[in-house]
Amino acid sequence: MNRIAIAAAAILFLLLSMGFVYEQWSRRSAAQAFPPPGRLVEVDGKLSHLYCSGEGNPTIILEAGINEGGSLTWDRVRPQIAAFSRVCAYDQAGIMWSERRDHPRDADHIVEDLHSLLTAAGESPPYVMVGHSLGGLLVRVFADHYSDEVAGFVFVDSSHPGQNQRFPLDVLDVMAFPSPLLLKAISALGILRLESPAAPNGLPKEIGEAIRSHLPQSMIGIADIIETVDNIFAQAQRTGPFGDRPIVVLTAGQFLEELPYQIDAATTARLRAVWSDIWPELQAELTALSTNTDWRVIEGASHYIPLDAPEAIAVAVSDVVVAYRENMPVRQAER
Repeated sequence: MNRIAIAAAAILFLLLSMGFVYEQWSRRSAAQAFPPPGRLVEVDGKLSHLYCSGEGNPTIILEAGINEGGSLTWDRVRPQIAAFSRVCAYDQAGIMWSERRDHPRDADHIVEDLHSLLTAAGESPPYVMVGHSLGGLLVRVFADHYSDEVAGFVFVDSSHPGQNQRFPLDVLDVMAFPSPLLLKAISALGILRLESPAAPNGLPKEIGEAIRSHLPQSMIGIADIIETVDNIFAQAQRTGPFGDRPIVVLTAGQFLEELPYQIDAATTARLRAVWSDIWPELQAELTALSTNTDWRVIEGASHYIPLDAPEAIAVAVSDVVVAYRENMPVRQAER
């Protein structure tokens, strides 16, 4: 019996070792096949990826939140904004081309890293902060840390700091993030690469392949964030209001047709009903962050507005930029 156990353990160790070697080889291959489209900027001894284009003031900063695509999430949005102002997307530490960092990935550290990256790259304020999903919390914390440098905001179906207190417990259980330890294990051992999901719809094929090829290392970066996500919500709760700075709130008009995980029809219906009841209320409350706001529900778009309706984001950014430049209400700036 002991011999069988020893043999099984040896086989398991061999398989895990092979998976680890396979994953390391695949990461080197991905780095060669998909070089970063922007700049790798060294900050505190670590490289971070920043992808900027366009000219003009203020500079638009695109924050993707928890998203394995990082800067590439904005591929359909960034070129439209670059037509009228400077715009920068970036990869958080451990995601896509940015190296992991040692400190916790809570909001305070994420925004400090972003500010250091922009400074090192020579991207000067003022900034209009655009935050999608959890990124909406991060841009609030950024403005709290660097208030004099933020000219306005666009919240793209943004998370709300108090949403975990407003959704029912059964819904929160279904929506809970996977175990960070599990994500790191399947990423490091090649399991996620073998079983990785298809690239996001709505992006060019080469962009989707780049995201998919970097998914295992990006998932480790995401796991780092999940470990501190409760702190992110708590830190965002202490932010705002932001005076009369122009803000546009964009809200998804429909529930996701396909969820990123498999659940039964009854649970899906429950999620849809709760979302329809609570999510619009949370989004409406974001308009209280300033005395100069506009709320727009994007009919036909799901939570993934950067893919479903990129033009709506570009228009919202343009309206905030005009409101800032002309010192006027953002609602009057709408085209």
